[in-house]
Amino acid sequence: MNVLPDEKQLEKLLNGVDIPPCPVILLDINRELRKESMDQREVARLIGQDVALAGHVMQVANSPAFGGHRIASIVQALNILGVRQLFNMVVWKLLKVALADAGSAASMERFWETSALTAHLSAELARRLRCVRPDIAYTFGLFHDCGIPLLMKRFPQVRSVLAEANACEEGCFTDIEDRHLGTNHAIVGYFLARRWRLPSEVGDAILHHHDYAALNRPGTLSSTGRLLIAVSVLAEHIIRLQANDPVLQEWHKAAPYACPLFGLSLAAVDDLIEDMRDWLG
Repeated sequence: MNVLPDEKQLEKLLNGVDIPPCPVILLDINRELRKESMDQREVARLIGQDVALAGHVMQVANSPAFGGHRIASIVQALNILGVRQLFNMVVWKLLKVALADAGSAASMERFWETSALTAHLSAELARRLRCVRPDIAYTFGLFHDCGIPLLMKRFPQVRSVLAEANACEEGCFTDIEDRHLGTNHAIVGYFLARRWRLPSEVGDAILHHHDYAALNRPGTLSSTGRLLIAVSVLAEHIIRLQANDPVLQEWHKAAPYACPLFGLSLAAVDDLIEDMRDWLG
């Protein structure tokens, strides 16, 4: 059983950040996907009600990443993508629409691209480490930083605060946000994940994803939640290395907790990092 802070206490810490409501279409799709005997045609009908969403699903299902099939219907796309991948895609598209005015178009596009790459790499790491389901790792990679755009809508100084937090060699990333903003992107992301019906282990891990000591506290998070955080912070580290980004503090803080969780030495993880950099190309 997860031991999380009191919900009302956390809500106070939102400090006026507005959490967008879950779109009705997502609630309807989620309700259908949770049924024991899911009706693919009903899921397809619901998606088809939103022309932009349907177009996005068809575009992805027909992309080379999924074999370059010539898909002619949402039902066929569902068969190609699978239920979990489809749900991620639907939430992702709807969230981008909901947060479209959070920042400049260029900066937000970079944010979404980085999140997508983190998700892709997290899934591959999970597959290689055989530590957590790749589809859940992918979901967490996509959404673990989803609180950042909402902070941008509420506080004009967010970029400078995040830059300071990224440069902090000691202490917790979110402590910097708390000091300047009275809240942080982990708390905001947690409530967004809950409102948008993301899996509970994903929401709980979002809340704690900069609290690396929690990786060594089994009572704080489930085993899945702790592994999601460890895999994601390693994925982000690899992406930064690949981009020659000098900001590498988060992995240095997390490594003493993450490596034992993987059952690997730091040297073995370094070898894995090099393999993954080659895999990224």
